Amino acid sequence: MDYQRLNLRDHRAMAREDHPGHTPEAASTLVARLLDMEVERRTLYGDERLQGYHNVSPTAGIGEQPGGTDKAREPLASLYDRGLAEHLAHQEARRIIEAAGLTFRERVAVLIRAAKTDRRSNGPRGMSYAQIVANPRPWVQYLGWPPGAGAMLFKDVKAFDNAASEARRKLMKWVMAPSNTTCCRNQEAELSSV
Repeated sequence: MDYQRLNLRDHRAMAREDHPGHTPEAASTLVARLLDMEVERRTLYGDERLQGYHNVSPTAGIGEQPGGTDKAREPLASLYDRGLAEHLAHQEARRIIEAAGLTFRERVAVLIRAAKTDRRSNGPRGMSYAQIVANPRPWVQYLGWPPGAGAMLFKDVKAFDNAASEARRKLMKWVMAPSNTTCCRNQEAELSSV
């Protein structure tokens, strides 16, 4: 089954242990999906608000009327920009991750692990885990926290691995918990049909 095509509410329902169609694969794919969405929200959409990307290049209007261009921006492109930046599914993913009760250290470790998918990348994204442990600040800042927030988080790579594994374990426990239990903090976050 292609779980990525389900909305979050249905995917969450299939991940629960009390659902008739529950499989461990549904829970693990939901955790991976939530982490991917949180990384996406923190990096791509956070940059739109923080770094001031605009619809039009500042040099595009040279020699044209004050206040804009002579051409109308493509309507679908502006709808696409507005819709994605405020998509409810990303907010739901954030709420679920917060409800799982991850510590700051665990959240940083699991999001770095989720964001670091390509070992061949260059620059700060191409750092080894040993380099990240020695200086996590570029990654922590890349994920949207202020500079200096990640100082001295991990003693060594094993501590980093333990924090990421514990975060995944907590997320798995939260998404697999039956709907009628109170084992997890904030168990019943309202999931819209996103």
